[in-house]
Amino acid sequence: MAGWKLSGTYLEFCSCDPGCGCNFKGSPNSAEGNCQALLAHRIEDGAFDGLDLSGSQVAWALWWPGAIHEGGGRGHAYVDCDSDEQYEALARIWRGEEGYSFFEIFNSTFGAPSAVDRVSVELTVFGKSSRISIDGIADAVMTPLRSPVSGEENNVRIVKEGGFIWADGEIATNERIKVEAPGINFDLAGRHSVFAPFEYAN
Repeated sequence: MAGWKLSGTYLEFCSCDPGCGCNFKGSPNSAEGNCQALLAHRIEDGAFDGLDLSGSQVAWALWWPGAIHEGGGRGHAYVDCDSDEQYEALARIWRGEEGYSFFEIFNSTFGAPSAVDRVSVELTVFGKSSRISIDGIADAVMTPLRSPVSGEENNVRIVKEGGFIWADGEIATNERIKVEAPGINFDLAGRHSVFAPFEYAN
């Protein structure tokens, strides 16, 4: 197993109400009763066995029929990078083949390891107004939570000690989360979003 590390900015969009029940009781609080999500990582500093991964971006479309830990899910990752070597390294990480609990646990809940394609991923990173766009596959636009009375921004953070996806997330909502990936299709709005730093290593 190669030694690797990644750090940068993380964007999360899922079908739960803002805050996401999975963070508190392990079960989604979505209207559909399941978990549908689109995540993205902008890798600002990273290396895999000496190979520089900085500047790469990975989006991950996810779907489970119920709670994540109950299994039966699907995953499809989209890697934007400069070289075939970077793509292969990131594909191995996102399929859970190179360690780290986030990737190992999620892949263990899928019927098959995550598919991984190399495509152009457009990330607009601007705090709680960030966006993910993959032509013909995904479009998600984050927007701040606001008071229904005053319209002022409602600043909410969740701090998760030992969080293996993110440890300190700014909570937002969204204008839309649309995904049209093989076996993963949803079109939602006004659900849960997170803007956070991330740091992973095996």
